[in-house]
Amino acid sequence: MRKQERHKWIEKIITEQKVSKQEDLVRLLLENDILVTQATVSRDIKEMKLIKKMGIDKSFTYSMPEKDKSSYAKLERMLRSSFIDVFQMDKMISILTKPGSGFALGGALESYYKADIFTVMVNDDRVLIFAKTEKLAIELETKILEII
Repeated sequence: MRKQERHKWIEKIITEQKVSKQEDLVRLLLENDILVTQATVSRDIKEMKLIKKMGIDKSFTYSMPEKDKSSYAKLERMLRSSFIDVFQMDKMISILTKPGSGFALGGALESYYKADIFTVMVNDDRVLIFAKTEKLAIELETKILEII
């Protein structure tokens, strides 16, 4: 399994379950037929910049890092300066941009909304987003329209 796919599985597991130790994360990945070692999971935790948060019960569990507010501000600026139109169909969202803006905007959207997005395809003046579900595509289109 590729690292990117494994990272998506790790994110899914820690958002759906309380995971407090690396050993638990290794076990949960193995239960989902994802072959990993302790060393691999340790590297993944560092690369994903996972943090441990204290819950109501005073126990610490792994969590995704907070979204960087500066990356949201950058995304806002890019959308407002380059956006022309948006269309949503099924799990896809097509964003028409000013020429030369597609690549940068696609990267910013994929980075900020990575939990909702399966993949992004871009060219000079268009971003095509494939959301994980149709519901997420509709929500993402709404979020984009709220920004502009």
